[in-house]
Amino acid sequence: MKVFFGTSPRIKTSNPEIVHQIYQKIKELGYTHTSNWVDSVDPKSFYEMTSTELEDHNERILKELKNADICVFETSLPSLSVGYLINMSVDLGKQVIILTQNTSPSFVLGWVKSDAVSVIKYAASNVDEILGEALNKAGENSDVRFNFFVSPRILNYLDFVAKKRMVPRSVFLRNLIEKEMKKDPDYKKG
Repeated sequence: MKVFFGTSPRIKTSNPEIVHQIYQKIKELGYTHTSNWVDSVDPKSFYEMTSTELEDHNERILKELKNADICVFETSLPSLSVGYLINMSVDLGKQVIILTQNTSPSFVLGWVKSDAVSVIKYAASNVDEILGEALNKAGENSDVRFNFFVSPRILNYLDFVAKKRMVPRSVFLRNLIEKEMKKDPDYKKG
């Protein structure tokens, strides 16, 4: 399976060892990284990027995120950019593992409402074990992607639901289908 691992360059500045440890452990467990950016980025030069370089970086990161089956994020420091990537991952129907060393959940996680998201607190001493378990569980729960076309009217409604109810479009649609499955007597028979 393919894994996207992301974090803030500030986390890499404050704790480069843990970022490298997580990156390496994902690889050791037999997963393929869709991006090596987290392991190779120099935080100082990242914050000195030109607007064109930053635009190219954003396009590349989104493409690498879309190519992943599972997305892992280290969120021990708050980051709106990482929050955006988490939201994008949820919206794309990815299994998401959010790692944090904090004793309280990140401010960014209050609005994330999805069964596909696991928030996991860890310490440097147990991250390898915890990450392995989380990746196994995420792999077992990985959904099959199902794309289809909708009218602009339906898309507007889905966008409305996402903004007002703070529920990703994919989660909203999945919930509707699950409600119908529960009500359908022919499906219950087997």
